[in-house]
Amino acid sequence: MSPSFPFLSLPLELRNEIYKHLLYHPTQPIPYALQLQNPPPYCPVSQNLSIFRVNQQIHAEAARIFYTSTTFVIRLVISDWLIPPAKGLAKTQFQVIYEDPWAEIVYSYDEEGKNWYSGFETYEPDPKDSELVHDEEIESIPSHRYRDLIRHVRVDILTTRVSLHSRETHQITDAARGKIRKLLLPFAFRLQRILSKDAEVEVNLISPMFVTQNDRRRDMNIFTPFPSSENTAKTLELYKELIETAWPYTTGPWRYKLNLPEKLEREYPELDKEVIKWCNENNEVSEEETMEFGVMKTKVPYVLVMRRGRFAFMDEDSNFWASPGEFFE
Repeated sequence: MSPSFPFLSLPLELRNEIYKHLLYHPTQPIPYALQLQNPPPYCPVSQNLSIFRVNQQIHAEAARIFYTSTTFVIRLVISDWLIPPAKGLAKTQFQVIYEDPWAEIVYSYDEEGKNWYSGFETYEPDPKDSELVHDEEIESIPSHRYRDLIRHVRVDILTTRVSLHSRETHQITDAARGKIRKLLLPFAFRLQRILSKDAEVEVNLISPMFVTQNDRRRDMNIFTPFPSSENTAKTLELYKELIETAWPYTTGPWRYKLNLPEKLEREYPELDKEVIKWCNENNEVSEEETMEFGVMKTKVPYVLVMRRGRFAFMDEDSNFWASPGEFFE
């Protein structure tokens, strides 16, 4: 048997290069607007971290490289619809499909400020790689020992709510439009508990308002306004509404960068700064709402399941849990 290699005798600079090679995880591409009807699957970080288990020193060194160099991607897919009125006027309900490296959640929010969580209808965990978890365990993911190491987070906001086709009417109520900037606050608050001031959050807005053309570069965002000049005022309001949607991710202690198409920025210079400033000056989030956004409420009894390091909600009455004894065997 050949003797073991004295890895720790190598200079730290060389060990760090080895860690970078072993722990490199390519960042998934940013979806483009033409994919909104059928977005590519979200790809959580799935890296072999067995090197963390070698010993305490290697764990500390490798974890520092992994968490400081990896870009952790958060994806939010937003939709809305009008609920037919039983009495009076129709009401708007929003839905957010949220995925990050540690969770996958469906969130609903209506124009009256009511919010609740649910699970993916198609989510069927395997007893071989899943386990029940308690609510308080959510707060421990990711581990507190790693949170201060995270430096790069990318937030992709995919919204199907605003269309550039004149035949498609953007129908939400005025009451719902006033709630737009609060829609993603629960997720921004969660990120505030995870990230430090040393982190950077890059926010990408993906909307049918921003058309992506598959040219030779395959990544060029083409700005396409409404075809009729009489819709200029409406178009500008819709752009403002999109930026309001992203506002919660500009409120944390981190540095942020909001990416908009270059031509939009040329057409409406400083629009993002104007809208974000307005949101900050008209922040109508009460202490009660802040507490509400921090509580994961559901409409039906549920259980939390952990699968491959990510938690999700499941209906407590799911057939999967009919024989809990089998689950723990």
